[in-house]
Amino acid sequence: MANIDKVSMALSEWAFNVAASVLPKINIPPGSAVANMMQGFLGINPASYNVWKELGFVAEPMIEVLVTPAVMKMLSGFPDERVPEMADKFVDAFIKQAHDKGYVNVFGIQLGADAFEDLKTILAVKMEG
Repeated sequence: MANIDKVSMALSEWAFNVAASVLPKINIPPGSAVANMMQGFLGINPASYNVWKELGFVAEPMIEVLVTPAVMKMLSGFPDERVPEMADKFVDAFIKQAHDKGYVNVFGIQLGADAFEDLKTILAVKMEG
């Protein structure tokens, strides 16, 4: 298996883990436009709505359809033998930034160093396999 495939698989697994960790914690602010729409049009109580419980089942297919191909396309321009080194350097940079700043904002989600340490572990396992 090519290194590009291994890195893509690692990033997809990590993205799913992040979604599974973050989405249950999302609270919809009372009185917000989203809360009012949920309550008024859909009859859903936003205070008890759990995004992961209701929509978590689409996380894996979305990652497979959106994240994995995007990562593979992005990495396809690099020599395969350089991909592991590049991935390690990027992850190390995220870990350092998260330690220095306390978090890294990834698409509006603040992730701490532990999230990127998890990515480093997943990458190591995938690269060995």
